[in-house]
Formats: sequence, structure tokens, C-alpha cells
Amino acid sequence: MPAAVSASVEEKLAGLPDAPGVYLMRGAQSDIVYIGKARSLRSRVRSYFRRGDRTAKTISLVQRVADLDIIVTDSEVEALLLENNLIKEHRPPFNVTFRDDKGYLYVKITVDEIYPRVGTTRRILKDGALYFGPFTSAKSVRQTLKLLNRLFPYRTCTIDMGTPIPRPCLKYHLGLCIAPCTRYCTVEEYTAVVDGAIGFMRGDYDHVVEQLTDQMWSAAEAHDYEGAAKHRDRLRAIDKVVAEQKITDLRGGQIDVIAVAREGREAQATVLRIRGGKMIGRGAYELAVTGEETDGEMLDDFVREYYDRAPEVPLLVLTSARLSDPEPLAAWLSAMRGAKVEVRAPQRGQKRKLVAMAARNVRETLQIERTRWLNSGRKLRQALLEVGTALALERLPRRIEAYDISHIQGSLVVGSLVVFEDGVAKKGKYRRFKVRSAPGNDDFESMREVLRRRFARYTENAAAGAASDGTLRPRALAAVPLHEMDADAELPAPSNVTAGSSNEWGSVPDLVLIDGGKGQLSAALDVFREFGLDPAEIPLAAIAKQREELFVPGRSGPILLPHDSDGMRLVQRIRDEAHRFAVSFHIKLRTKKGRRSILDEIPGIGPKRKRALIRAFGSLERIRQASATELATVDGMTASAARALKEAL
Repeated sequence: MPAAVSASVEEKLAGLPDAPGVYLMRGAQSDIVYIGKARSLRSRVRSYFRRGDRTAKTISLVQRVADLDIIVTDSEVEALLLENNLIKEHRPPFNVTFRDDKGYLYVKITVDEIYPRVGTTRRILKDGALYFGPFTSAKSVRQTLKLLNRLFPYRTCTIDMGTPIPRPCLKYHLGLCIAPCTRYCTVEEYTAVVDGAIGFMRGDYDHVVEQLTDQMWSAAEAHDYEGAAKHRDRLRAIDKVVAEQKITDLRGGQIDVIAVAREGREAQATVLRIRGGKMIGRGAYELAVTGEETDGEMLDDFVREYYDRAPEVPLLVLTSARLSDPEPLAAWLSAMRGAKVEVRAPQRGQKRKLVAMAARNVRETLQIERTRWLNSGRKLRQALLEVGTALALERLPRRIEAYDISHIQGSLVVGSLVVFEDGVAKKGKYRRFKVRSAPGNDDFESMREVLRRRFARYTENAAAGAASDGTLRPRALAAVPLHEMDADAELPAPSNVTAGSSNEWGSVPDLVLIDGGKGQLSAALDVFREFGLDPAEIPLAAIAKQREELFVPGRSGPILLPHDSDGMRLVQRIRDEAHRFAVSFHIKLRTKKGRRSILDEIPGIGPKRKRALIRAFGSLERIRQASATELATVDGMTASAARALKEAL
């Protein structure tokens, strides 16, 4: 076992039973950090603590585990059901869940009534009603029901249908209801309308068309030409809707296609619903993740939670990556549907193309959502307000500078500085550093060097820009006292004095954010003391990756923002951007170093001569075999350079 495993955990690992069940992993404060199920508790739970190839999420999780509990069940399916209930109750941070914990919308049809009603709800009850969903967009539900009501004039009111009323409402005259409340229609006629709506929602278009066609001809034969014309118009409308659906040519199967995508700590899942050989709907769901999950790990949790909410289970579930344990999930879904359900990750053929289309859709949806959030001024202002409140700042953190260090085993150590103003990345103001003085594996000293170089420039520029009375020049972004902040109000525009200034080193940050925990925070404080900087004037905070904890000077305990808050999303985005920028610079240097050869070390052989030599001879070995005369014939080479090259090789 790894040395970090506590004695309590080791004792429990030794006594785990070889039986199905649920395991609850707890942190240092006895908080539940992860809940999982297993066919064999002994082998599954012990696998987390074995050395070897583990995902980043598993490594982070194991570092957090201080204790664990188990609940033994009689079967894998029973374990799956228990896992669902426990996750919904505790919402552990390492389980992938729907980010928005409000109820999603469902279409509800009260088929247990004589005159069923069609409406919407956010809760599924065991009341005999029929439910469709979940829908993520209230707008899409309204549009669906608007079309459905035009095709099938069912009632939407909540009046008591026990006693008929004397006259119908306006919807009857608009052709949006056949007025069962007045008994203008028979129970059979109204039932046919509701059955058509149910068939349409299920995607059973062929059966609906067949029924409407029969009704149209029956009305025509009875000389009810007005009724026949209404059925004809509905048929035309359905034909138009069906023509707009994507033809999948999967022999009319009932299929859900599920894919996920993640970028940093933003994740989305999409579900393509295929019924009767046509795609009838697509749902997009925002997920709460740690940022270290693989697609398979996200799919495991999402599929379980989605079908725990969904009122309908298809015959086939296709996923964009293989689930870790699809058999108990398939058994659970089969029990809910009452028929065999398959769960597969197709590798070829048309089903694979469907999965690829779902994956492309979810990536595009994720990008759209990221862009929408970034373009939402109010959300960004609310995020800044939440961060400032959590850190007890005096002013709104309009300009946030974030720092990170990147290296591989101490080689090519680099640092990054990224700047966010009013919640938006200002890439033209980013800076990167080659760390020279610090030992390779000393992240704390590397951070000190980067901060020294930044704030040495700051103090120089601040002194040069001070007014005659010693006060500093105005800020580029006007200070906004936190207690006066209103997220609905626009922030002041940049000051004309320094707006657009190329001298970024003199800018005053409203918050300095360090990627790391208490150690990195202490290193940053050392630099602040060296330059006489006051954390009350330039606030300082560090964010630890494992629990997304924020640490500030003078406070021993961490600050935790709600995991699904706008403030946490902004802090994560800034930290991730600092990490990305540092890693990209490190990769650039590493790639450049990897391309260097002995030619780079020979005086007189610059990049142009090197390219010309490689182009002429093809390889270093052939250059070594060439004579000085042959080398001198290459474009850009001279006799003296050729002789020097030959001697060096």
C-alpha cells in the first residue's frame, strides 16, 4: 500500500468482503468525498490503493481518503440502486452529478383520468401518470407542447371534469381543444386525441399517421368534411415535422446515444433520443466534475443518474466510451423497462457514426456554453462579488493575477502570469518566466523567483509613477468597494489615465492568486515582505487543487466556495488558465530542446545554414560523411565554415 494510506483504512482494506455492495470514502473531517458500487467490495476498493497505472482522478481521490465505510448488498443491481440514493443525498465532490440540482422539466399526461390533461412538472410521482423527459430547456418544452397542442387538441386546464360546464373556453374556438369539459366530444374521440399525442411524444409517427389517416377517411365517408380537413391538416403538419428529423435508418429501434465532453472543470453530456428510426430530441446536461475524470468515468456516473431520473428507458443505449461495469447497469435498466436493454460502446458501423455525431454535438455545446458564460456580464460580476465576499476583500477583485509553475522532474522550470480583468482573460497581458536560480524540484523557491521578478518591476514602476505628494497614479480599473457592489449594475469603464498602457508591470492587482496550498502562499508572503507589500492593499490567496480550498494570510483554515457557484467557476477557470499557459510554455521549450542537435553547438552554423545542410544531405550522418568541399557547395556555406564544421564532426 502507498505510504499515505492511514492505518484505519489499511485495517478496513484487509477485512473487506468478496461481496457486492456500496463503499463510502471519507475525508479528514469525516465528510463523504466519493460513493461507489462494486461487484466485489474487496477487489474494487483495494484497487484504488494499488500502485500502478491510475487515473488523475483516482490519485487525487486516494490522497483525500482518511476513512471508508461499506454497505453489503445481495446483488449488483441492489448496490446500484443504493448508490443512486446515497449520491443524491450526499452529493460527494468526486462523483459526477448534474451541476444544476433543480428539477428538470417533464411533460406529464394524466392517463389515469377519463379526460387526460397534458402539462409540465418538475417532479416524477408514482401517480399513474405518463411522463416524458427530462428536458433541460423550458423554452424547448413550450415549443414542443405548442406544436403538440396544434396537432392534437387536448385539454391543458385543471378544472374539475366531473360535471360538464355549459360552454367551452377560447381554446375550443381556436381549435386547440375539443372541449371534453362540455362533452362536445365523446370519451372515445378525446382518447384518440390523447393517444395521438402520446404516440407523437414517443416518436411513433407511423402509427400516429395511420390512425389520423383512418380518421380522415372515416370522417369523409360520413360527409364530415370539416372534420376530415382538420385531420388532413394535422397529417400535413406531422409530415413536415417528420421530414425535418434526421433519418438514422436503424430499423425503427428505440435508441439513446450518450456522449460526454470536458474542458478543465466544465463538462457537458448529451443524449440523442432516436425513436422509430428518427432522431426526435436532444438533451444537453451540465455536469459538476473535479476536472480529472476520463470520458468513461463521467459516463459511468451520468448514465446512472440520467436513467434514475428519466421516465422512459430505450431498448439500446449507445455510449461514446465503454462503461467500467455495464452489466449491472443493463440489468437495472432491463428491470425498469420490463424487457432486455443493451448498453454498448460501438466501434464500427452506423451506430459508431451516431456516437461520433453525439460526441461532436456535446463538444460544440460545451464551447457554446463556455462562450455564453464568459459573455454574460452579470454572471461575471456576480462571480467577482462571490469571490470578494468569500475572501473578505474590501474592493471588488476587478484585476486578478494568477501564477503557476511547471516543470518535469525539475527540468526546464517555467512560470506563468495570467491576467483577468472583470472576469475576462486579457491574453495580451500574460507574461511567462524562465526560472533560473531555483533548484529544479523546489516549487516554493521557483514561485518566489517569479513573484520577485514581477513585483520588483511593480515597485520600480509604482515609484516612477507616483505623484509629487507620494500618492500612486490612478488605477486602470477604478476601485469598487465590495459593500457598494451591485451585480446588476455595469462596472466603471477603464481609466483614461492608464487604459491601454503597455506598461503592465505598474498595474495594481486587486487579487494575486497562487496555484497551490499553504506552502505556496507562504512563499508568496516572503516576497511581499521583501518588497514591503501589504496583503491588505494587494490581497493574496492560494487555491489548493485537491479540494478547491482557498487559503489567505492570517487564517489557518481553508475557505470553500460552493462547488457549483459562479465564483468557484471563475476561480477554477483562472487557475486552469494559469496552468495551461505555464504548461504550454514548458512544452514549447521542451520541444525546442528536443530538436537541437550537434549542429546547434558549432560556431558559425546558424539556423539558416543548418536548414540548408539538412536539406542538401538529409541527415546528420550524411553531413558527417561529406567532404569539406561538398559542404562548402551548400547555399550559405563558406570554405572556412565548411572546414570548421568538418573538424567539429
